[in-house]
Amino acid sequence: MSATQKVVTDKVIGDARPKQNENSEIIRKSDEIFGLLNKIQSRHSLLTVTIGGIETGYGSTMLEVNKEEQYLVLDELNPLEGHEKLEVGGTIKINTQHAGALVRFSTSIAAIGGDEDAAYYKVPFPPNIEYHQRRNAFRVSIGINNTIPVSLKTEDDVVVSAELRDISVGGMALRINEVSHVKFREGDFIPNCTIRISENRQIMASLNVCRVQKIKESGMQRIGAQFVKMNNADIRELEHFVAEMQREIIKKLRRINE
Repeated sequence: MSATQKVVTDKVIGDARPKQNENSEIIRKSDEIFGLLNKIQSRHSLLTVTIGGIETGYGSTMLEVNKEEQYLVLDELNPLEGHEKLEVGGTIKINTQHAGALVRFSTSIAAIGGDEDAAYYKVPFPPNIEYHQRRNAFRVSIGINNTIPVSLKTEDDVVVSAELRDISVGGMALRINEVSHVKFREGDFIPNCTIRISENRQIMASLNVCRVQKIKESGMQRIGAQFVKMNNADIRELEHFVAEMQREIIKKLRRINE
């Protein structure tokens, strides 16, 4: 198959990040905010929580939506290192999906509680919620004990090893394992990327590098990349993998009231 034919059979994934004013609205009425949050809680929807200015997303769910006192209770963050970064008074951002739309809002940590089994967080209702009427990528964070290797091949045919840190159907974040002469920059194109889910499962794609961060402690790079081209079989594998990871996180977070 020629390179030209391959481009025709590959699907261009495109930018999955929400754009300003694109079929979106800001919900400000308290009754509407409660109604939406209550629906998200009742469906045990997975939340992605980011802390302050940190890009890493951690999984959680809503345990309670209290209309009278205008607060939420969130379950312990997963992976656990997210819990260790939280502090009372700190700002968090929450992303989730409802009915195929992206829901985003910011709030703060009012209290941290829990027992030896799990922690929980009390947070006030947000003053407003962004509701984007389009299907968006939803990131799933990979625990530090769950190593998923990724192989990158640059346009100069240099192979670089990396580890998956989070992933969505639109893109992913990687930690570059080797301190080498290869330094990625925003806007770089990576023609070949292989995510090795297991011995018998892998996902292949090409990438655009969207952001680059240097890890101070090790000098290694962390990059955020957008999927550009991927064939239909790999798209299905990606969708299945992200859904599996979401289910696993929800399973860990869900509490059964007996």
